[in-house]
Amino acid sequence: MEETPTLTAHKEDAGKRLDIYITEKFSDTSRSQIQKRIKAKRVLINNKPTSVHQSIKEGDMISLLDDLSNGEQHVTDEAEEEINPLPELDIIEETDSFLVINKPAGILVQPDHKHKTGTLIDMLISHDPSLARIGEDPSRPAIVHRLDKEVSGLMLVAKTQQAYEYFKHLFKQRKINKTYLAFVNGELPQQEGDIRFRIARSSTGARMAARPEQEDSGRAAWTHYHVIERFRGATLAEVTIISGRTHQIRAHFFALGSPVIGDPLYKAKHATRSIESPSLMLQSIGLEFTDPVTDELRSYALAPDPSFEILRNELS
Repeated sequence: MEETPTLTAHKEDAGKRLDIYITEKFSDTSRSQIQKRIKAKRVLINNKPTSVHQSIKEGDMISLLDDLSNGEQHVTDEAEEEINPLPELDIIEETDSFLVINKPAGILVQPDHKHKTGTLIDMLISHDPSLARIGEDPSRPAIVHRLDKEVSGLMLVAKTQQAYEYFKHLFKQRKINKTYLAFVNGELPQQEGDIRFRIARSSTGARMAARPEQEDSGRAAWTHYHVIERFRGATLAEVTIISGRTHQIRAHFFALGSPVIGDPLYKAKHATRSIESPSLMLQSIGLEFTDPVTDELRSYALAPDPSFEILRNELS
């Protein structure tokens, strides 16, 4: 009977993600195949099945139920979920301290209970494995803010622990400016306005609920909008958020009676015009912050996704 190959994690390995650690040890086997083995319970930590994003500790015993010394060996377990190839990371700028990227729509930033792989974090670590050690939570390394799965656009990622702490402080002090483009149902009540409903988890769990500002439940949230163009039954607006709550823009406009067009979760109940869109019409188009090293103001802007012009023409 063949002996199960076992690795022992050393001090310098502590904090590494399991799939990255094994990839470093067996460079002839792709990380996607290693992820498949972990999901198929073919990799154990201290004799127990684990997950792809599990971080290891010094002294951990990593047991491989498949011999990887001969290179690539494909897992064919029919019950295993197929890992689709991820798109290439769209980098707007990269320095020694941070990355500014254009996140694609349809990609989760971090794993959840249903999706363990195929996230933006996987794309980031594939680009730079050292990012796995940045931050406070091994399940979301280097991430200082998020975009919803359906939302595309500019995101800031820390590349060092010092930059991570710096950006977290800037976000807490509300000194990072984020601008969005939103196409919403209905006609917004003012040319420029503020939405200050508090944000709380709804009873269903999937959605967030907007509460009156004077209520105690939920967390304070502040969204500012400026109307760019009005259409019959729709409005194109530039949106800035002073706070950063889960689903904030989507929940706020839904509570205002003008949910974002194409939103599968916050749908219009009594729309004055039936407007169809294959995607959520919300994009992060502007990002501004102070450089953690040079103290210079960094400002980034994206052109609107072509879907905005397509919908604009249809509504016109």
